Amino acid sequence: MPTSFTLTDIRATATKIFVWVAWAHVLLAGGVALLARNRWQEPMAVALVFAVIATIAAWKMRDGFALRSIIAVCITFGPIVFVYAARGHFNGIAGNGDWQVDYHMYFFGVFAMLSAYIDWRIIAISAGLTAGHHLLLDLIVPADVFPQEGIDRVALHAIAVVIECGVLFWLTSAIKTLFKQLEELVNFTSRETAEVLIREAEVNAALQAQLDHALSAAK
Repeated sequence: MPTSFTLTDIRATATKIFVWVAWAHVLLAGGVALLARNRWQEPMAVALVFAVIATIAAWKMRDGFALRSIIAVCITFGPIVFVYAARGHFNGIAGNGDWQVDYHMYFFGVFAMLSAYIDWRIIAISAGLTAGHHLLLDLIVPADVFPQEGIDRVALHAIAVVIECGVLFWLTSAIKTLFKQLEELVNFTSRETAEVLIREAEVNAALQAQLDHALSAAK
């Protein structure tokens, strides 16, 4: 948890959490693949690559749009890998269900997590990557994204993404504005307090000078 609630502190803490989430994706990708009776090596390898990228970026880069964008891409590849790992019609704990579509719900979880950056652009990057992934794979290798191909299903998911991200865009923009207003208020209060203290110091100095003068004259 952040020690203070400045925008910078919250974003720094979010980055640390997301790096750990990226590493968790490595193990989860293998688990999803095993449940689906698929090879676990490829999903885990892809997840590992993005976990390493997220770690290096968080280690070497200062907080900013570039770092947050890289982390967003790395985190979004979590559900992308899960959906790929769950391809086929024999996944799920019982082994006789089709959970590939269910793993798509994690995309929405990622959008919600990225709202911790309080930057609508980062959510937009994740949503754009998700849309491109869905559309491209549905046209080329539909089994890697949906149990049955169909642009209508892609459109339905796109509508859900637009609805959620639209609210998150508005919410994060509003929170960012509130933080800016709070920072301005704090700065204003600090300046006013400093001016008051300076004036008090000047008055005290003047009174002390008068007192010293009066004492000297009385001697």
